[in-house]
Amino acid sequence: MVPDEPDRLATDRDSDTTPPLIMDGQVPLSLNTVFSLLGPVRLRKGSVELSAGQPRQCAVATSLLLRGGTPASMSALVDDVWGDDPPSSALGSIRTYVYRLRRTLHSVDAGHIRLSEGGYSLHVDPDALDVNRFEGILARARAAQVAGDPARGSAYYAEGLALWRGAALAGVPGPYADVQRTRLEELRLASIEGRLTCDLERGLYADTAADLTALVAEHPLRERFSELLMIALYGSGRQAEALGVYHTISHALRENLGVSPSTELRKAHELILREELTLPRPRVALSPSAPLDQLPAELPHFVGRDAEFERVRQLVDSDDRTSSALTVVVGGMAGGGKTAFAIRLAHRLADRFPDGQLFADLHGFGPGQAREPADVLADFLRALGVAADQIPAGAPGRAVMFRGILAERRIAVVLDNVGSSEQARDLLPGKGGSMAIVTSRHELPGLLVTHQATPITLGPLSTQESKRFLAGLFGARAAAEPSAIADIAGLCEGLPLALSVVGARASYRPTTPVAYLAADIRSRRRPLDAFACEDDHSLDVRAALSWSVRTLSPDCARFLYALSGRPGDDLTAENVAAMLRWPVSTVEAALSRLVRVHLLRESEPGHYAMSGLVRAYAAELFQPEAAPSQADGLSHPVLERHGTAS
Repeated sequence: MVPDEPDRLATDRDSDTTPPLIMDGQVPLSLNTVFSLLGPVRLRKGSVELSAGQPRQCAVATSLLLRGGTPASMSALVDDVWGDDPPSSALGSIRTYVYRLRRTLHSVDAGHIRLSEGGYSLHVDPDALDVNRFEGILARARAAQVAGDPARGSAYYAEGLALWRGAALAGVPGPYADVQRTRLEELRLASIEGRLTCDLERGLYADTAADLTALVAEHPLRERFSELLMIALYGSGRQAEALGVYHTISHALRENLGVSPSTELRKAHELILREELTLPRPRVALSPSAPLDQLPAELPHFVGRDAEFERVRQLVDSDDRTSSALTVVVGGMAGGGKTAFAIRLAHRLADRFPDGQLFADLHGFGPGQAREPADVLADFLRALGVAADQIPAGAPGRAVMFRGILAERRIAVVLDNVGSSEQARDLLPGKGGSMAIVTSRHELPGLLVTHQATPITLGPLSTQESKRFLAGLFGARAAAEPSAIADIAGLCEGLPLALSVVGARASYRPTTPVAYLAADIRSRRRPLDAFACEDDHSLDVRAALSWSVRTLSPDCARFLYALSGRPGDDLTAENVAAMLRWPVSTVEAALSRLVRVHLLRESEPGHYAMSGLVRAYAAELFQPEAAPSQADGLSHPVLERHGTAS
């Protein structure tokens, strides 16, 4: 460390080896030289790190560098380093610091100190000073942000912030360094605010919320950070936490400064409180892609559902296409043809949605893991032409981007096998001309509340529709044995999956009489064995029903078993309660639950019917010795055979 007292031999007039001060003109700066002030003061030439000297020498270097070639008098430099109380040796010390700086710079051709009547000036390539580069990048970032390009703006802000290595002018003393340190720190914080604002405009709510949480803790009185955190949390679906941030900073401002939050902060709070905050819609550069058609093929022998098709068509044609997008929820019993209906519906309406069709199986029921909305959104965004590096990290950000893209298009989105309203909610279009078709074996009242969705419930096919369905599968044999076809239609109870499994078996036995197949179905000790698909168990009627039953509580599953043993097709809460010796209100709740999962039908208000196929499956749930009697109802142990989850 060089002492503050100057070396009396080190002056601008002595030493034959000291490079002269440049009196006129300017020698070009050699390349690869970097002066760093965004952190501890450093001078680097290529890979060589040079000493910037002791702290007050760094203060002189800082004063000369930040003046950008404008001369600084000796008195100005003294004031910059010591302020109002300089030592008697201050002038000599300044000369020593300048001499040593000049010697260091000359040794690597890194810059030149010039002496004029106005004082000393340091001439370097502006791009060699990290402060200049930072301020230039900051200007480009702000221009990109104003131009509506948040992705580029965020990249520029990040590039500028990467130049920082800690607190600006760390360890540099003097009033001038203090002022510049405060100025540069404010620019740094403004750059962070700019980058995070751009990221919010891109829909990166979850990632931005994580960054802002730390920044708010570090700067608890900086209102803009708190405002951005509130927006990020709200965009992530965390309204309560967003409101909590407002209360925290409000209290801190009153306690520490005696002021109220700014107008901008109060406005953001009010909008979040009323759930009226408009989140930024990210602008996404979409790459050219092939025509968007993800729909599976239609079934060639589809029959029925004409009334349901016509109802949806009228909804589409009557919609003004300017308000909320149309959402249709297709429900019905397991194996009832919901997927086939949704696919056929989307194909029929393709001309109304010229920008294409998206399709996803959400695996809400059946083996395997249900799909996360974030993963489905990523697939959709890639299909829409969004580059992988532009896709936000979490579901909230992806949902905002997805809705923003669909708002300017007319696309049909088919969400098949949905387990809950929550699983589908982020995958639905917002406003505009798009449409969603959602299928589920459960009722989804949540979507009716939040999106005013239209429910379409598919019941069993009529006898005539079932016979037409079988005729398409059996071919000429159907016409030759109409009574046997009618017999099979009755045994399948209008369930499309059961009809399809029987038709598949018949196709592999083209010489087997239809009557023989009907007799085989009727003779089974366990009726559902006739509707098993040996090479794909997910297509078994038994398996399809099992995934509906697995969503029931154990008591509700045993309630279903108890109903299966009751003769007759007309069930009421009163007669079931009398049979099971349960309160009517409890039975009503259980009946309602079974209707919501389409294991019972409410044939008319207060009257319920159970399909024979459901009755057969329910009868298999208990081992005979574990079956409850009518006397003790549902008091037996938890069903273990079907693995019911509570």
